[in-house]
Amino acid sequence: MLHNTDKIRVMIVEDEGIIAMDIMRTLTELGYTITSVSSTAEVAVSRAQTDKADVVLMDIVLGGEMDGIEAAAQIRSTTGTPVIFLTSYSDEYILERAKITEPFGYLLKPFRDRELYTTIEMALYKDKMHRKLKESHEWFSTTLMSIGDGVITTDEKGCVTFINKAAARMSGLKEEEALGLPIGEIVTFKEENTNGLAEDAYDPIAIAKASKTPYTVTDHLLIAKAGKAIPVSATTAPIQDEKGNILGIAVTFQDQTKRKEMEEQLRHLVLTDSMTDLNNRRGFYILAEHQLKLAKRLNKEFAMVFTDVDGLKQINDKLGHLIGDSAIMDTALILKETFRESDIIGRVGGDEFVVLITEVLGITEDVVRDRLHNTLTIYNARQNCPYKLSLSVGFALYQPESDLTINALMAAADRLMYEQKLRKYKKKERR
Repeated sequence: MLHNTDKIRVMIVEDEGIIAMDIMRTLTELGYTITSVSSTAEVAVSRAQTDKADVVLMDIVLGGEMDGIEAAAQIRSTTGTPVIFLTSYSDEYILERAKITEPFGYLLKPFRDRELYTTIEMALYKDKMHRKLKESHEWFSTTLMSIGDGVITTDEKGCVTFINKAAARMSGLKEEEALGLPIGEIVTFKEENTNGLAEDAYDPIAIAKASKTPYTVTDHLLIAKAGKAIPVSATTAPIQDEKGNILGIAVTFQDQTKRKEMEEQLRHLVLTDSMTDLNNRRGFYILAEHQLKLAKRLNKEFAMVFTDVDGLKQINDKLGHLIGDSAIMDTALILKETFRESDIIGRVGGDEFVVLITEVLGITEDVVRDRLHNTLTIYNARQNCPYKLSLSVGFALYQPESDLTINALMAAADRLMYEQKLRKYKKKERR
């Protein structure tokens, strides 16, 4: 006995009795345990489940309808037991057929005891490594399948070799449907611009081959096969062999929908007036500055309207601040109904509101005043309203050749608004 092999169980499949007895004797002397000796493939397949052998010595040419190659394939698929082929033939056709079953050894008869021992030990070692590799693969596969991030791997041509559940869900395909398809037919990554729209796509295959290192992008949209767009961050990395040759790519991507929603909620809180749901001063300035840059670039005009509520202090003093707040909210509604959705409306003070009219073609100060007057008339005609709303308005026009800033325009409109308010006050005093 070469070493302690008494725990290793060997199943013998050989139809020549003398050779089978000789192999059994040799193995016993080497310290192996023989589970059974079968002379046909059919018997060997039926015994494989109960024998629970560690390795099978299988003659290729057997009597009966099934040969050793077919039997080995069935045993391997049902029990996973490694198979070593025994044969007196070195025929090329037989060898090619045997390769399909992925044997763990191949012995030509007659063979020596040392050859038999070495082949069995090598087969057992290869099987051990194979099981460890398979176990690791299962661990990694299960982990990748269970994580929330999408994972896709491809071959060197960009065809999908693996896709986890998250990636399949985001792409709108079943896992089995995606396998073998070019990655570009499943998902496309496009850069998301400031308006939340998709711009030029990037090719993960080209990027992986060009950079040969992981490449991460943020603020991108994953365009699924069904056309659905999902905000994601994505990382593309090449899969390389030991020589640096690219065997494929791995793409991981994380759904950023919830983060985007939270950012939008925070942005809304920071830039929106909580009482009126209009832009607050900060929100208005951000949008107005953007409009100013656009107007300069396109050589276009826009208008600034500054307005506040006449007599709000009297409403608060006589009716209370809750009613005063209602007057503020009614003013916001009046402005929304008077101006277009494309115009920028903000509440910049207690009773002060400002409107940036983005398209001024046909819009004059008189037009703005008439529209506001009509909307106010409808509101003031309401029943059971304890106050009548009145607004003072200042109108300032921006021309692209001027150097006026947003602050300067607002100041100009504010001054004109104050002048109108003063005229109203003097007119009221004269009555």
